[in-house]
Amino acid sequence: MKYGVAFAGTGFMAAKHAAALADDPRAGPIAALGSSPASERARAFADTHGFDRVADDFDQLAYDDAVQIVFVCTPDALHADYVTRALDAGKHVFCEKPLARTEDEFARIEESVTKSGKVLQVGMNCRFRSQYVNVKERTDGRLGELRFLRGTYVVNSVAPVRTAQKPWHLQFPAGYLPFLYGGGVHCLDLLRWIGGPVTSVFARGRAFELASEWELDTFSASLEFASGAIGEFTCSASAFRPPDFALEAWMDGGAVVSGHEYRRSGDGVDPDGEALAVSQPRIDVALQFDDMVEAIESGRPPMNSATEAHQNFRVLAAIDRSARTGAPVEVQHVGAPSRT
Repeated sequence: MKYGVAFAGTGFMAAKHAAALADDPRAGPIAALGSSPASERARAFADTHGFDRVADDFDQLAYDDAVQIVFVCTPDALHADYVTRALDAGKHVFCEKPLARTEDEFARIEESVTKSGKVLQVGMNCRFRSQYVNVKERTDGRLGELRFLRGTYVVNSVAPVRTAQKPWHLQFPAGYLPFLYGGGVHCLDLLRWIGGPVTSVFARGRAFELASEWELDTFSASLEFASGAIGEFTCSASAFRPPDFALEAWMDGGAVVSGHEYRRSGDGVDPDGEALAVSQPRIDVALQFDDMVEAIESGRPPMNSATEAHQNFRVLAAIDRSARTGAPVEVQHVGAPSRT
């Protein structure tokens, strides 16, 4: 089946998705909506990626009979509103992360998903990257029982935030920690994907550079998983060092560290290890679209569902509370009553 696709948002991630869909026979570009009605940027985006037309407002996308899938790639503040409106209009929706920024927004979205029966997929593309799939595959029992996970996401966002290169980086609800929920979510999602449910956290947060803009910009958290494994989560937006997005796992029969597999030998470990091939014949966002189409056509949930996004939010909210209070915090699971 060929799906009419419309884009709300014409920035970097929208362009990445549109380019990935260009040669996909299942995707038919219909309309694009920029940050302002009929903007020059939206027209340029539509021309570059072969869209039929530019929309003047969001409802033109949501209620266009030729459109079956709406991609929401807008600034974060618009995600919840656009997602619910598109679902309520009977469209399948792909939304970039973060899906929502409050429990109320998640509740609205989940109600629309249930009522519409449509597929909602969230843009957590790292689950489709070979280097992280390598780690996931080696926690399936071939190296024994998982004992420890470590995830690190470190960037330097000081200059871009201070100069407001993206104005929406400074537009968020009171008490919301943009880098934790909007950036660290990628790393946390991988830890949950591999380690399973997180039951409790103990975290610290600091504002080394961006206190006036973001309140806290650096986080370190200890995680406890339901399986009995433990882990570490570290993210910073103010590190004056090269960026780092790393994932490693230790099992009772070996480990995956820095792209190598190490196997246990008695009470020691093979010191050389085996370099794991990183093969990405299709870009991660194209694989995400594969998963979304399969979910639409099979009736199963997508890999990155609203429920998965909500559970990520719950873990990050626990890290947030722990960093503020200095105490361990149990993680609320989706379906349990929310404590605010």
